[in-house]
Amino acid sequence: MKRALVFAALIVWSGMASAVVYKWVDAQGKVQYGDRPPDGVHAEVVELLGGRPVHTENASTAAASATRPAGAVARSEAESKDAKEKAQVQQDVEQSRDKECADAQERYKKLIEGRHLYKVGADGERQYLTSEEIDTERLNAKRDVDQICNSPT
Repeated sequence: MKRALVFAALIVWSGMASAVVYKWVDAQGKVQYGDRPPDGVHAEVVELLGGRPVHTENASTAAASATRPAGAVARSEAESKDAKEKAQVQQDVEQSRDKECADAQERYKKLIEGRHLYKVGADGERQYLTSEEIDTERLNAKRDVDQICNSPT
């Protein structure tokens, strides 16, 4: 009887361990998990206890590419490569914007918290700012923060 229970448990466990679970983001931006992703959605295979390697091919894409002619597959791969390149460029732009935003915020913080503010002159000497110049610099820095950090593009 014990052998039958152990055998049944191993069969059930192996079936669960080999199950494929997909992870994708829905239209509302929420992460979803399931055994089949919706059509047209980029889904990643979640690595389970079985130790399967993770790949990012949509199940419907894999099935469709197996039945398509070679020319259509090549076009699809080229479009996929273009989409990946565009995504990489967008990611680089976002990283650059985040850095610019952090720099602008740091400059504004220094202008707000600083006491004796100065600019370095052409000859390398410190030229201390007047109250009016400090106020102008603070307004410009605040405008830069608002423009860089809060712009939609």
